[in-house]
Amino acid sequence: MDKTTLIVLSVFAGLIILTFILKAVRARQEKLYGGEEEAEAVVAAAAPAVANRGELVAVVASCVAEVMGKDVSGLRIVSIKQVG
Repeated sequence: MDKTTLIVLSVFAGLIILTFILKAVRARQEKLYGGEEEAEAVVAAAAPAVANRGELVAVVASCVAEVMGKDVSGLRIVSIKQVG
């Protein structure tokens, strides 16, 4: 076998091994955390809705204004999205 064929076969063997490792990790995650439906239910239960959204916007606006060194009245928050 020439050197190029050996390199190509090594790359494919590495990719196959990585595929098996990723499948094993996914199977372990599903075993530990359940299926996708259960994961979504856990996320929804862990992040309750904000009771007073206006108060949250006021706090965020004041923090942003303080960091920027500007007046709060000059800021307008258009939307707030939960991250994570």
